[in-house]
Amino acid sequence: MPDEFFADISDQKTPPTYRFFNGKEWVVSTSGKTTEVHSPIDQSVLGTIQVVTTAEIDAVMESAKTFQSAWEAMPLYQRVKIMHLAADWIRHFADYLIPLLMREIGKITDEAKGEIMRTADLTDYFADEAQSIRGETMESDNFPGFEKGKIALIERVAYGTVVAIAPFNYPVNLSASKIVPALLMGNSVVFKPPTQGTISGLHLVKIFQKAGVPAGVLSCVTGGGGEIGDYLVSHPKADIITFTGSSDTGAAIAQKGGMKPLVFECGGNNPAVIFPDADMSLTVREIIKGGFSYAGQRCTAIKYVLATQGVLDQLMPEIVKEIAQAVHMGDPRSPETKLVGPVISEQAAEHIEQIINEAVSEGAAIVTGGKRNAAYIEPTILTNVKPTMKIVATEVFGPVISFIAVKSMDEAVTMINESRFGLQASVFTKDEGTGIAFARQLNVGTVQINGSPQRGPDHFPFLGVKHSGIGVQGVRYSLEAMSRLRPIILNKPA
Repeated sequence: MPDEFFADISDQKTPPTYRFFNGKEWVVSTSGKTTEVHSPIDQSVLGTIQVVTTAEIDAVMESAKTFQSAWEAMPLYQRVKIMHLAADWIRHFADYLIPLLMREIGKITDEAKGEIMRTADLTDYFADEAQSIRGETMESDNFPGFEKGKIALIERVAYGTVVAIAPFNYPVNLSASKIVPALLMGNSVVFKPPTQGTISGLHLVKIFQKAGVPAGVLSCVTGGGGEIGDYLVSHPKADIITFTGSSDTGAAIAQKGGMKPLVFECGGNNPAVIFPDADMSLTVREIIKGGFSYAGQRCTAIKYVLATQGVLDQLMPEIVKEIAQAVHMGDPRSPETKLVGPVISEQAAEHIEQIINEAVSEGAAIVTGGKRNAAYIEPTILTNVKPTMKIVATEVFGPVISFIAVKSMDEAVTMINESRFGLQASVFTKDEGTGIAFARQLNVGTVQINGSPQRGPDHFPFLGVKHSGIGVQGVRYSLEAMSRLRPIILNKPA
């Protein structure tokens, strides 16, 4: 059944050559160019993807604009039914999608399964919540100097065409988190999956097509960001851009996008602050989980820990003990592997290794890990780290946690607030009042008290400040972000 369902997205050879979706058909690009997708597990070729042309992007954008108005005019309950059916298809093909996701991006079984099932649940939740999004009315005499007679009818309407760009680390879930709210609010969507993650993204698009999204409303263009990204985000027929990826890429897109509305989730370089009264057992578990899940390749991963030297001395032996029990690096398909498989590519692993070695040359000490084998980086703990080191000043997308001694909690606040990143922070203390008071001093999107950073639950607001994002996501917030207000003013006759 899966082979038949997904048959037209590729040529069915071994390895397959995948097609792109122009909104109506699955086709091969006229460019004649393709890119190989390699598994980070063993570097095997999983397939090749099309590199589309600018002319093909023009055609897709024109189609999206042409068919959007009819889609928005469709009764909401019908759009909701389509999304619920898509969620059902995702669950139905979970056993097919999970190993595909594991091979393509190197997630361990539990994490891959979690992403697929969470995507189905998220799609259903979006569809349910969309039915409670409403406009409002306002009377003119609420404001001084105005009498009764003007009534504002304030509707929520689609922007038009959404350009959605997803990252490699959650190529199904974070794609759906953009596509589903955009479609539910009546937009058409031109979707660009990540190069590493394209295969999983194409399967997701096929599910939406099969669920009943009409021709022209959803398309999927493939190719590297450097090859098609700039043209796509600067396209005059794009009405809004939603993107998840690095801060540097986000800043570049913002410049090229011009006056388009933006909804961005960018880099996160998240700290954990440990107070002396913290529950050390809980703290250790959350640091390890928060730092090493999916080999640290998460914008919500813990990247550095701040505490006084006495607390660090108490914490470090427990950290080393927990790593030995809770973490086992290996092939993500093996049941023995825990948290840490490969990073996304050997090139990425080499980059992480270089930054670790640079930190060591500047005085940092490796407590455990630090070695690389192909695309595998050992789970690494560094001490004697300084905030100016690249390992802390930049977002290192890998299984590395740096421990930094501070003289006071005020110093920790200053360090966090001076960072260019501001996605999340964690605070560990048994005194929740102290945690709340400390949290209010931090210029980040979200503060977690006694827990590691995370995106969910998905109906909570999720946002970054500074270089970590623009706009707010989370189920209701994403639906609102994918729509705009349209006031219509009724004036009383003269």
